[in-house]
Amino acid sequence: MQSLRREMDLRDATRELDTAELALEHEEFASRAGALAAEQGGITENTQSAIDDIVALPQGEQRFGRELGLLRQVVPVMDEARAILATPDAGAPAVAAQTEAIELLLQTKRANPNGSGGGGGDPGGGGRAARASSAALADIGPGNDESGYVAARPVGQATGRAGREFPDEFKAGLDAYFSNLEGTGGGQ
Repeated sequence: MQSLRREMDLRDATRELDTAELALEHEEFASRAGALAAEQGGITENTQSAIDDIVALPQGEQRFGRELGLLRQVVPVMDEARAILATPDAGAPAVAAQTEAIELLLQTKRANPNGSGGGGGDPGGGGRAARASSAALADIGPGNDESGYVAARPVGQATGRAGREFPDEFKAGLDAYFSNLEGTGGGQ
């Protein structure tokens, strides 16, 4: 979903602007925050357009009820983020609103493992999203496979093994080295 990628990029830009705020003149900061607010407004318009397109589909409301519900929740959150950026403020409230929007967009993207897609006749897509054990953000990234199975596998410890043995030829040399080191470093 294009809105998701753009929202994530916008959140990164908002964080960068927040970090740079002290180094910028107030007018420059306000100008950049205004540009981010305009970008947020564009993402909101695209999301609303997606809602309108889905509703226009034959049986769009019935087939994509869950997704539409989430998209309808994300639009006011995006409007809130735009309003915060326009004040101008690129701090925690703006980033939090953008993160909430991203989370809602990710939930619309998440595949329903118990169904064949769409919202079906059950409002909320069966209520699975409310019982999810991890945030939707945990499901995004390179190599993401929403329907994949994650299995725990044993991984051996790479460092710090107790009782590691050195070959005999090294033991004698190390013993001599440390004995000499302790003998000369003991205040003589």
